[in-house]
Amino acid sequence: MKGTARLIRVWGSGQLGTDILESDESLPHDGSLTVVLERAEHVDRARETGLIGAQTRAFAPGISDSTDGPVMLGYDGSLSDPGYDVQIGTQFFLQTQDYGTSEYLSLIGATLVKVVDEHDFTAFLNDADTAYTDGNFADFVTHPMVRLCDVAALGAIAPEDGPRLRLYVGAEGTISISPSGAPLGELGDDLATIVAAFDKLNGESALPCAVALSGVVPEDIRVAKLKERPWIRGYHRAIAAIRNLRAREITDGRDVRVSGFGGRFAPDLQGAEAEWDLTQEDAPLLCRIRDEYYLYSGALERVFRVPSEASPQVEALLAYGSPEQAAAAGNTGQLTRIRDYFASVGVAICE
Repeated sequence: MKGTARLIRVWGSGQLGTDILESDESLPHDGSLTVVLERAEHVDRARETGLIGAQTRAFAPGISDSTDGPVMLGYDGSLSDPGYDVQIGTQFFLQTQDYGTSEYLSLIGATLVKVVDEHDFTAFLNDADTAYTDGNFADFVTHPMVRLCDVAALGAIAPEDGPRLRLYVGAEGTISISPSGAPLGELGDDLATIVAAFDKLNGESALPCAVALSGVVPEDIRVAKLKERPWIRGYHRAIAAIRNLRAREITDGRDVRVSGFGGRFAPDLQGAEAEWDLTQEDAPLLCRIRDEYYLYSGALERVFRVPSEASPQVEALLAYGSPEQAAAAGNTGQLTRIRDYFASVGVAICE
């Protein structure tokens, strides 16, 4: 059931690459990768119109599990309303929770955490602000078993998100990419129609994704609040970095710090203005656990141990974005050599 666990997290989060040690899976040529339906009687129609293709993994209540053609899995509970324990197939169990109460609840397994209203959205932003200002991350968001839902609508980079990655078919046949998303069509529409509607809505937005949370957070408020936080991409990557370190049992999360959140590690970098690593799409992040340093690359889902004597140079390259800018700001050491070494293993730590 490992593949099922991973793909239901993909469906919730809207991110294809969210787990360490995952397979190199791409979006299917036909149908959506993951489809959740509220009613089993909608499965056949979804297959006829091409929403469910040969490589789709579809979830619907009460159906018999099948691997003949598209993988079909039944579920008990609700994948649309937080606060449920969900059984998928015969072996996988999942919790769903709203963001606002998640910090007070005990995690007992895989969990999807969802923003369900403006109060939740504000709670998410408050936690992000605390992390950025003080360096303290809410414990539950970095837990290896937790995934935030609809992260592109919360400011994360999720280039694959959209109808080809995930679909939700409501009880009345309305189709979106998430239970709280803007309607993209009705059961009977083909995938091309759904994709066109998704692209149109995002094209009209100043800050995609404009679809996933449309039903619970006003678009003008969502855009305004995220624009006030240009570092929000880095926050999502920092969450992923700490989650990855926790999954590898390098830390339990309580003693980890991330450069750029609560300041920089090196005192002479506190005034670094570029903040390249907090705004770029794939920039890695430097983490410190007690006296040890680790570079996390989200693009590769890899962690590199950094010698303590090289950590100031690595941090300077990340903060300023190039050896030249770091040197001009007074940083010394083998800046170009360090940049080139990481480039040789596929990690761009600066421009």
